[in-house]
Amino acid sequence: MERCLVLKCLLGSIGHFVFFGLLIGFMIPGFLLYFLLKPFIKDSQHFFQRGAALSYRLFYILVPCMKLKVDILKDMPKGAIYISTHQSILDFPAFATYVQHYLIFANVNLGKYPIVEKITHAVGVRYIKDRPIEELSDIYKEMEAHLESGKNVIYFAEGTRHTGDKLLPFKRGAFKLSVKKNRPIIPIVIEGVQQYLPRKAWCFRTSKRQNVYMKMLKPLYPKDFENEIEMRRHAHQIMQEEKTRLCELY
Repeated sequence: MERCLVLKCLLGSIGHFVFFGLLIGFMIPGFLLYFLLKPFIKDSQHFFQRGAALSYRLFYILVPCMKLKVDILKDMPKGAIYISTHQSILDFPAFATYVQHYLIFANVNLGKYPIVEKITHAVGVRYIKDRPIEELSDIYKEMEAHLESGKNVIYFAEGTRHTGDKLLPFKRGAFKLSVKKNRPIIPIVIEGVQQYLPRKAWCFRTSKRQNVYMKMLKPLYPKDFENEIEMRRHAHQIMQEEKTRLCELY
């Protein structure tokens, strides 16, 4: 029993290491390879995201109790805003395996961990908690420029990790940006990861084998709604319906 608990705790720790930009196993070789190939790399962020995506795939393959089952769009629009549910730190490896060329908002502040912040910044994570107004303004400008160049932005629609059956009210940021830049919103619903690694946990809470589901819904276009409020309400409704459907599979 003790060995089993230790194993689950190790697996949970690996989940955190994977999320934080391959801090332990991939940081040194990844950066060394980057500096060796730097003259030939046009998009450094995409380079690191491709490496991270590979590690995320390996993570979900090697963790024996989790089976990631995905249903994604065959044709993903370029320059889109993805909004995802957020139950666990393991949500990020799920969708970042499939979404490319992204920047993502994270409502945390890892400024006291400069190495972690540097690596995750290279992968495309932008921390907004407790940032000065000037830095927040620069981040929003970067997001807008990212969209205008045909790349993607990712938001956690609820703004925080939440494990209840009912979704929290959605934040306005993604929808305001969608209307302002006339870009589609693509909802993503992820269900099942919270049973393994909930908020503030370092160890897996269960070794029971089951599926983790990720469903990508059809794009929502600003032109189909009167305003961002109506768009936000519709997104909340269809994501809640999909979440309820996925919960019934357990």
